Parts: sequence; structure tokens; C-alpha cells
Amino acid sequence: MDIQKTKMLVSSVWMLVALVIAINAAVPWPVHFAIAAIGLLPPLALLMWWNDPSETLSETINKARK
Repeated sequence: MDIQKTKMLVSSVWMLVALVIAINAAVPWPVHFAIAAIGLLPPLALLMWWNDPSETLSETINKARK
């Protein structure tokens, strides 16, 4: 699986779970927004800071051969 697809899948699942928790929590509406905001922070950090792996030597050689 491609690293970009993995990042998007993990982020989507995390945000879906945070949304379900926020909707099902028996708390006032302002707390729902706080839960949603906290639920968005880890996926944003994941998408911004998880870099693609560097190119391996064999990938570099294969690109040069093409």
C-alpha cells in the first residue's frame, strides 16, 4: 500500500471515530466542538509531519536506467 493512501486511511478512520464519539457523548454542544477540535489534531499532525521515505539506492539506479 502506498504511504499516501496509508496516511489518508489512518486519518479518515481517526476522524470518523472522533466524530462518532463527539455525537454520542452526553455533554453540552460546546464540548462537542472541543472534542471535534482535539480529534482533528492527530490526523493533521500525521498528514503534515509524516514524510515519505527517502529513495533507496536501487530506486535511484532504476530511475537512471530508464
